[in-house]
Formats: sequence, C-alpha cells, structure tokens
Amino acid sequence: MIKQRETSSIMEMVEESLLDIAKVKDISVSLEKFNKLKYSSPRPYKPQDIRRLRKRLHISQSVLACLLNTKLSTVQKWERGVNVPNGPANRLLQILETKGPQAFVAPSCR
Repeated sequence: MIKQRETSSIMEMVEESLLDIAKVKDISVSLEKFNKLKYSSPRPYKPQDIRRLRKRLHISQSVLACLLNTKLSTVQKWERGVNVPNGPANRLLQILETKGPQAFVAPSCR
C-alpha cells in the first residue's frame, strides 16, 4: 500500500511539473507521452484468461455478460476464441480482475 502511495505522489509531482513547464513552452507531445505512461493500455485478454478470471470470481458466463453489459453469446465466443475482447472490453475485464465484481453496479441481471 505504501509503495502504491509513493508511486502515486511521484506521478502527481511529475504531472504538476509538466503542467508548470507547459505554461512557458509547448510540451503537448511530452504531456501525451506522460498520459500514455500514466494510463497505459490494458493487456489483451485471451480465452483462458477470461475463463480463469470467471472461475476465480465464481461467476457464470451470464453474470460476466451482465457485469460487462454485453451478450452471453459474446462472452461465450471470447471463451472459445472465436472473437476477442476489444479495447474497452479489455479495460472492463482489467477492472473486474483488480477490483472485483463489486466495482460494477448490476441492478438487474436477468
């Protein structure tokens, strides 16, 4: 927990410094590169990753589909390797993996 807090404050200091420099000089490219470091792309999820995650969380394909606001057939195709999750779906899977199902509000999964 402490290491994450230290990393967070270092990133905040770097961001603040870049914003201060931006007042004097055009550093839009530097800010863009910094944001890519700060908000890196999620890793692509493979069929076995999705199955493993679902089993670890003890949720069915239907529940996963509801949490991700997608169709059951989509989750089934991901797990069979017919289709692959796109960028936003990979990000949602990443959030689900790190924060758990409680990170999503699913008022009515039927």
